[in-house]
Amino acid sequence: MWRHGCAMLLLALSAALAGCGSSGTAGILPAESGVVGPVPELVAMRRPPIDDLPVPIGFYLDEDKSRNFTAAGARYIDHSLKGRADKFAVGRFYKQQMPISRWTLVTDMFVQGDIMLDFEKDTERCRITVSDGGLFGSTRVEMAVWTSGRIVPPTGVGSRISRAR
Repeated sequence: MWRHGCAMLLLALSAALAGCGSSGTAGILPAESGVVGPVPELVAMRRPPIDDLPVPIGFYLDEDKSRNFTAAGARYIDHSLKGRADKFAVGRFYKQQMPISRWTLVTDMFVQGDIMLDFEKDTERCRITVSDGGLFGSTRVEMAVWTSGRIVPPTGVGSRISRAR
């Protein structure tokens, strides 16, 4: 009876362990394990601080190091984000998500450990820099948006001004 019970326990344990390898996260291994495996893709936050600048879930705005304002029809954004994710996964996230908001990738660089991506949209440029955050596997994302060309006033504004004279 004891042998039969041990055999059943061993069989159940084997089945449970075999089932663990067939989950949706199979092959995804922590970086510290030293074993290479696929890295899970990041998902965009539903409501980022700026509508057309996606932010991965798990990242947050470092308000002490961020600013944005609009002046004379142009906007200036200088945001710093912090989170925990592989910096290469963050780089892939921005290459996939920015075109959804009509940004076009114009430059993709890897410079001294940082990923730098330049995007353009209408009269704006956006530089995203992804770097190691330094502590406990954190990652820092710097986003800068500025106007790259002449600002065209909305239709009809110039004609109202000339008629008023």
